[in-house]
Amino acid sequence: MFQRVEYTEWHTLFPKIGFALFALAFIAVVWRILRASRSEMDRASAMPLEDEND
Repeated sequence: MFQRVEYTEWHTLFPKIGFALFALAFIAVVWRILRASRSEMDRASAMPLEDEND
């Protein structure tokens, strides 16, 4: 009834897992950028230019 899944070439599994994780992270970043409001984008674009010493 139950069969064990055996990978004959198990070393090919790691690149597939790595690619899947990278793709999920990339999709999450793109999704967040597309869902961001204009005011949030303006605030984020000015962050490196702000000087906290003044």
